[in-house]
Amino acid sequence: MKKVYLIIVLSFVLMGLQAQDKRYYCEVKGAEKAIGAGLKIVFDFGNNPIYTEWGGLKSNQQFVDENGKEIPFNSMVDAGNYMSAKGWSFLQAYTSSYGSTSIIHWIFYKDAESPDKAVEGIMTVESYRQKNKGK
Repeated sequence: MKKVYLIIVLSFVLMGLQAQDKRYYCEVKGAEKAIGAGLKIVFDFGNNPIYTEWGGLKSNQQFVDENGKEIPFNSMVDAGNYMSAKGWSFLQAYTSSYGSTSIIHWIFYKDAESPDKAVEGIMTVESYRQKNKGK
């Protein structure tokens, strides 16, 4: 009987080791475009360069819905609600400045098995095109 209990306990331990999640982070940055023009919002998952060499957002990194329609982010709250809806949790916020431009930084995290699982449901123009290639 003790052997049966030992086997059950060991199987639970091994399942727990296999299903360990890792914590992944995303930084959402909001920078003023111009006076009264709102924010330029950028998502940085750290695994894919999203800036061109001139510091602008690559157009193929814009977020889209399941139909390929661009998702507009009019504020940091829009971006935060989007991340929350995708299962990400808010961790920290801070501000910095670059010359006369204020930059808002919000850090989100998600525990997942892999980077692909962490970003599941988040689609860029580039990933939408790859997914629908040949259709």
